[in-house]
This record gives sequence, C-alpha cells and structure tokens, in this order.
Amino acid sequence: MEPPVFHRYSPVLCQAVTITLETIVHDIERLAGDDACNSDALIRIAAEYMLACDTPHYDTEPLIPELGARLRQGDRDAKASRQRQGAFYTPPILVGFILDHTLTPWHAAHPDRTPIVLDPSCGTGRFLLAAGERLVEHRQASTGECALAAWQHVGPHLLGLDSDPIATAWLTARLTSLAGGDCDAARGIRTLDALSPEGIPACKADIVVGNPPFGSPLKSASDAESARAAARSFGRPVGRYTDLAAIFLGLARTAITKQGYLGMVQPLSMLAARDAAPIRAALREVCTLTTAWASGRHVFDASVYTCALVFKHNAPADTFHVERYRDLPIQPCPPITISATDDSWASLATAAIGFPDVPPHQTGGTLGDICQATADFRDQYYGLKPAIEECGDPIDEDVVPVVTTGVLDAARCHWGHRPIRLFGQEWSKPGIRIPALSESMRSWATTRLVPKIMLPTQTRTLEPVLDITGHWLPSVPIITITTTRPDDLARIGAVLACPLISLVAIHRFLGTARNPKAIKLSARDVLMLPTPADTDAWDAGADSFRLAQEAVTQEQCDEHLADCAAHMSTAYAVKKAIGPQ
Repeated sequence: MEPPVFHRYSPVLCQAVTITLETIVHDIERLAGDDACNSDALIRIAAEYMLACDTPHYDTEPLIPELGARLRQGDRDAKASRQRQGAFYTPPILVGFILDHTLTPWHAAHPDRTPIVLDPSCGTGRFLLAAGERLVEHRQASTGECALAAWQHVGPHLLGLDSDPIATAWLTARLTSLAGGDCDAARGIRTLDALSPEGIPACKADIVVGNPPFGSPLKSASDAESARAAARSFGRPVGRYTDLAAIFLGLARTAITKQGYLGMVQPLSMLAARDAAPIRAALREVCTLTTAWASGRHVFDASVYTCALVFKHNAPADTFHVERYRDLPIQPCPPITISATDDSWASLATAAIGFPDVPPHQTGGTLGDICQATADFRDQYYGLKPAIEECGDPIDEDVVPVVTTGVLDAARCHWGHRPIRLFGQEWSKPGIRIPALSESMRSWATTRLVPKIMLPTQTRTLEPVLDITGHWLPSVPIITITTTRPDDLARIGAVLACPLISLVAIHRFLGTARNPKAIKLSARDVLMLPTPADTDAWDAGADSFRLAQEAVTQEQCDEHLADCAAHMSTAYAVKKAIGPQ
C-alpha cells in the first residue's frame, strides 16, 4: 500500500470542518483502504496522519486516547476506553502548579541553564508543552531571540516517553511546528514503554514531571512484565495491588539529576497503601518531599481521588517540611512536618480533605499489647450462604444472629431493627443455622461467637460495638477484636470510640478506602493504634462506653459516648477538643 497523501485526503485536519472522533476515524479508515480491519495498520496510519499535519490542531488532542481505543478495539465508549488505559488529561491549572514547584525553583537556582525536562508518560505533551512555553519565554527575555529560534533551542531539552504512537506523533508534529519545521526540536519524543530498560532507567533529567497511567498491573497474570520488573527495583517486594502510577513515580527517582525535581500526579491511595510502602521508602532514600496537593473531589474524568507530590533530589533528611495545597482552583493549606521514618504519608492530604491535624497527646502503648484482631475474607463470607435463614421468634437454639457493618453504630447493634442485605437478598432478622455449616465453617464460627469488640471498616469514624456475651456472628468486613481479659473489652471499645483515635487513623490510612473521608483498617492496623497513658481516666472512659452499650435509647447512648470521649481526651492528655469528623 502506498503511503497516503494526507494533505489531499485529510479533510479533518486540513479543511475548516468540525473535528470529531467519528470524522477522524472515518478519515483514517478511508486512508487504510483494504487494511481498514487491521488494527495495527490503523494505528500506524493514525500516527502518520498526525505527523503529516504541519500545525496539529489542539481540537484533536482530547480525542487521542479514545481514538487509539476505537482503532484497536472498536470501542465506542470514550470514558471506558480511557479508564482501561488509565489515561486522563491533566487540567492546565494543575500542570502549572507542578511546574511552579519544580521548574520554577530549579530555574531560580540555575538561571543561565536550560534544564532537561522529562515526562515519562507524556501523551500529547501537556506538561512538556507548558514547560517548553516557560523555557521559551525565559530564553527570549534573556537573549532576544524570536519564538521559532527559542523553540529550536528548547525543543531538544524536552524528553517524552509514551507507548501510544498516535499521541507521540501528535506531540512530535506540534513541537516541530513550533520550531518552524525543525525536526530536531522533537528528537526527545519517543514511542516506547517507559518502564522498560530503554525507558526511564536510560534517562537523566533535571525536571521529571507527569501524570502517569493509573491501574493495578501487578495483580494481572499477563501484560505487566515491565511493571513487575520495575517493581523489583525498589529493594523489597511491592504488593500486587500497587498502582501503576506509583511504580512510575518510584522509578522516576532514578532519572533525576542531583538537586533536580520530581513532580507527579498520583492516586490518593499511594500515600498510605501498604502495597506501595516500598516505593515510599525508595523515594525517601534519595529525595526530600517539598510540596503536596490533594482534593476530595474527582478532578479527572475518573472515579479515583488524586494527589500530586513534589520531591527534590538531595541527601535524605530526618524530617520533611511540606507545603500543602488543595482543590482547583488551588488553595493553600497549613504546612506540615512529617518524619522521614513515617511509613504513611496520608497527613499530606488530610487538610485538603477537611480534617484537622492530630493534636499533641500522650500514649502508653498500642492495642496490640492487650488484644488480638482478626479480619475475615471471602471464604468466610460465602461459607455462610448455605446456612442463612430468617430467624423466628424466639430464635432457635442452634441459630445465631449474623450482623453486617450496616447495622453497627458506635456501641449499638441494630440487628432486627434495620434490614440487612446479604447474598443479593434483604433480610429482616438473618441468622445462621450452625449445624448447616461445613465443618470448617463451624470451627470458624466457634472462634467468633465469643466475647468481643466488633469493628466495622470503611466508616467515617471508628464505631466499635461490644458483644459481651458472644451472641453475634460478624460478617465480612467486620474486624473481630478479642482479649484474654474480658474486662479489657470495654477499655478497647473506649479507645476505638475516642475521637482522637479516629483522627489518628485518618492521618495514617486516608485514601485507602473507597471514600476519601472514610477509614479503612486491617486487623494489623487496629493493633497498631495507640492506647492512653492515664489509666485512671481510661478506666472511666471504659465505664462510660459500657454504659453506652447498655443504654436503652439512642439519646442515652449518645450521652454516655460523649462522657467516654471526655474521659479519653483526659486519658490521652489532649488539651484541644476534637470536633466530629
């Protein structure tokens, strides 16, 4: 097939017509001719199509992620195609913010140099083009050159990597056009897998910026080899649910020159997710955190909450003094100091989501000193299905009530008063007939039908419930907390019901739940929560929690919980009241 003559057959880019995804796809399919059913040929022609235009129109840029998906898969759902690729364009104001905190301070320290700027997931080059515009303005001001000459100088300093040949072709054409047709201005734009050895590991740059693709490739059995290889470079195993964007960020640290800057958009979960802990540790070894931005709203056209982190490459420090910002338009939050040994960076985003900082307090140990905690999984959840039934009145002796998070509030179980949904069905009073369980499930139920604290997860505040008789059978995802000393159960409940501890949990685990304002804990996380130093006040708080659990009315329960909170604030020596979360 002869190379298509694009300027003759490209009405979308070369004539004054409305630019839509459908018209571009139609144009490319017509150019492909007999190869219109070959997705590889369509992608190649689409890339040539973008390269052929001397001045690529910005109206085509937002269509490129969807264009690639349409040509590869025939996918007509634009949002779905972007989600599969993890490709979402960065708002210009956020691009500018990251450049303000990377390129601007670097230029202030090196006013006579043009930095190398790398975007390892460049797409159509929003970061690189914005950085190039700033560098061109700076060069024109210092040399008096015209814009074309300035772009001819700046262009080769812009390095962009991306696996999408259509996007890199568009960016290549754009940079060539800005430089007056000088192809050398786009020599740094390459189509390849940035996580491969020829990608980020082969680059060196003064500024590394970008918005890498989101996703969880490590849990996939295929098409993730480069991500797995990159993950192995962080010194210790990275969890299989680590987001792809976090792998990009961690690997990018190897590309920064000394005193250089790294700034990237990340999923909010990167700040606290246990699976990403090795990446945070690797970054701490060579970088200092300087700036963080976050939002409690969906800034991108994706169902994921995001943050942006900025680092400076230098010797490790004992503490990081971090400037914090939130939302769009961007607004400042109070700065925060975090220790370089902190495993979680969730505090970088708490103010942006609307939470106060943790006030000074005194602790005497952790819950792990006095109790055990266990979380159940899908095997236990589905293992209950053969034995579930509606309870009669009275309940049969071999049937026990089963509870879910939806019927638990702090010191209250609403079983029988709120409907419960289990296994796709709504129940009024669901129970489990123990003899109908498998042998392994009966053994499991025996370990749960004991005096305990039940703690729901994915809640706005911690809401412990005391089951002093071991009457309720908890269903996933309730955490079961037990102790060898039954008198300690109310003390454990008082700790978990304390507003300070909810705030501590938020500052450790924010971003790991589906909702950014919710707390998601594992059993191990529960055991790491601090206990107070003042045992007398702690005991008074435990008495109040026990009374709250025994209260007949919700009003009485709330009064006792308020008393519990007051006693526990004294127990932790908190001088400033903590309002509701």
